[in-house]
Amino acid sequence: MGLHDRSYRLLFAEPRLVEELIHGFFGEKWVERLDFKTLERVNASYVAESLKAREDDMVWKLRFHDGRPVYIYLLLEFQSTVDRFMGVRMMGYEALFYQNLIKEGKVTEDGMLPLVIPVILYNGEEDWWPALDVADLIEAVDPEADQFRPRLKYRLIDEASYPLADLAGRQNLVAVLFWLEKTSDPSDLRRGIARLVERLGDDPASNGLRRAFAVWLNVVRLPGTGLTEEEIPEILGLEDFKNMMERQVERWSRVLLDQGRQEGLREGEERLVLRLLEEKFGALDAQTREKIRAADADLLLDWGTRALKASRLRDVFGD
Repeated sequence: MGLHDRSYRLLFAEPRLVEELIHGFFGEKWVERLDFKTLERVNASYVAESLKAREDDMVWKLRFHDGRPVYIYLLLEFQSTVDRFMGVRMMGYEALFYQNLIKEGKVTEDGMLPLVIPVILYNGEEDWWPALDVADLIEAVDPEADQFRPRLKYRLIDEASYPLADLAGRQNLVAVLFWLEKTSDPSDLRRGIARLVERLGDDPASNGLRRAFAVWLNVVRLPGTGLTEEEIPEILGLEDFKNMMERQVERWSRVLLDQGRQEGLREGEERLVLRLLEEKFGALDAQTREKIRAADADLLLDWGTRALKASRLRDVFGD
């Protein structure tokens, strides 16, 4: 499991973030009938026939407000690449989970199985195009036979589908998370962190969430410029969190500035080498231009020095 997935699991191990995910990104009226005070994480470790445990699944349950013994289990499957047959995978996960519920006797009073809602958080660059219902993956051969096509629908939450303006208008921690995920501009990062500080508040109950966000921002979102996960304290007050994040953005701004300077230096060297070679050897072919575009600053400097003395183009590149 990559750093990004692990950091997201740390974030969504916090019940408040799960609640805001459901409130902010489900949209159906039945969500208002849920009693989020009953929200609790359950053990998602279950074993398939292959004896391969799926201990990294994240499952939550909660009740409706009327107290009926109806549970909703959420499977959070973090996905960064498109999988055409994701519906089949989710059907397998859900079947295994139901088998575990049956084994443990976790059925309703009238012997029914609880509802399971699979959820995918997708943050890949490619648009999500696979079918959201496994039935749409199975060929329809005859109208009378369609009754045997299994159905399983999963909820897709595609971060890229929410514009920054949309996320900015939502009073929701998950929206702030998506905002921070989508932008690399230091001023946008500052605005996002200010919203994060405001939403988290100084409630001691938010300590775990503050630390989870600190880990994600330092280790995953802005890597190499801040603290490691081990260096982030377990108890992180609001002011400490705010100061830590402000310092991190400042460090990130300096890194971006240095990168910009280096890129500008390299682009200048590229233009100079192209100009020298064209003046000395005439028009350059596409392969030579591509070779120059792919070179780093040190190699460009070396080629520029050789170009001053070389009598043949190939002598410049040492071919």
